[in-house]
Amino acid sequence: MGERETGSDGRWENGKPGAPGGVDFKMKTIEVDGIKVRIQIWDTAGQERYQTITKQYYRRAQGIFLVYDISSERSYQHIVKWASDVDEYAPDGVQKILIGNKADEEHKRQVAKEQGLQLAREYGMDFYETSACSNLNIKESFTRLTELVLQAHRKELEGLRTATAPPELAQLEEDEQQTPGGHDNPKNCWC
Repeated sequence: MGERETGSDGRWENGKPGAPGGVDFKMKTIEVDGIKVRIQIWDTAGQERYQTITKQYYRRAQGIFLVYDISSERSYQHIVKWASDVDEYAPDGVQKILIGNKADEEHKRQVAKEQGLQLAREYGMDFYETSACSNLNIKESFTRLTELVLQAHRKELEGLRTATAPPELAQLEEDEQQTPGGHDNPKNCWC
């Protein structure tokens, strides 16, 4: 759950539904601390009708955004349920960030920033208010979640850094063109 992919200008923006079942799937490569990380973004937009499908995505997640709309008290109230689902279905140690989205709609605000901060503290999460329209905190929140995931998997990452031979450039380019398939896909993703 979270924001969506970037356009050609590098900004994060809404994408078109690309995965079956009404779930939007995007991929992006970002650099964190000199490490290029390929992230996958699975966005259900919090719709209840996708709840069963969403639980399946939790199983392999390493980082999750719990997103509410600052102009909707109802969406904020649903965070408790989503957080409960994450605790139940996601792997231990999954990294989570609470996002108050649509920060550009201050005139419609129904959820105070302090409420978001308090809820994030209760769940031990970082907190950002974002706006896809104005690009507020989009890169920062994705970078932070990626940092948290990398920190949580530091031992595995060190093993990759000390690998004897770097992958061939042609192989890296080929991998960039592939999208994850079924469960047989051996590629690892950090986020």
